[in-house]
Amino acid sequence: MSWGMGSLNVVSGSGYAPTTKWPYLYEDFVDGTVYFSKEQKTKHMKLNVHLQNCTLHHLDGDKVLQSDPRNVELIRIGNDQFVYMNGELVRLVKTDREVSLVKLVKADMAALSRGTSGAYGMSTDVSAVNQLTSIQLGGISNLSHVQMKLERNDGKDLPLIEEYYFIFGDKIVEATRKEVEKSLGDNGKTKLKAFVKQNKIKWKNEDSLVKLLEFFRQ
Repeated sequence: MSWGMGSLNVVSGSGYAPTTKWPYLYEDFVDGTVYFSKEQKTKHMKLNVHLQNCTLHHLDGDKVLQSDPRNVELIRIGNDQFVYMNGELVRLVKTDREVSLVKLVKADMAALSRGTSGAYGMSTDVSAVNQLTSIQLGGISNLSHVQMKLERNDGKDLPLIEEYYFIFGDKIVEATRKEVEKSLGDNGKTKLKAFVKQNKIKWKNEDSLVKLLEFFRQ
């Protein structure tokens, strides 16, 4: 089974870009479903992914609340599906047998702090700390959804980190040549080199990384 991006306005699609006042993966809260691993009721709510710590937020009336991640097995938002990886939500790009390719999109707080300059244009640790504490990222605590939408364009552009990972059961490997090679023995490295050359794999291209799933099932 495979999963892909839907037609929602998301980061990297349709011109939508998050800000410090609207630090979300989606342009608005979207109908979604939370599936639990134990005997709990499936929940249907308006959902979004907060990009500071890659956590799930939902609407309770007009309030924006953070969802409890305990016992969550799968989350569906629109046509996209998410799982928790090391406590952060990642999008399932595709699963092939026992291997999944996932994408992490996260706010780059370090880059955001570097955007502040001190006296004479020199960046200082103090200014960086002040920047982070004064940004007050939206959606962190029981805020009004309506108010956040009104103020969303008042924030600064939110720099992002975008990374891909392969998940093999409990094993997580970053989808880079270096990390994948480190996970293989000498024979596996030789086969990987041949596969990459034959299939013209580009390590920063999502379609190429999906193609790599074929290598792992050999």
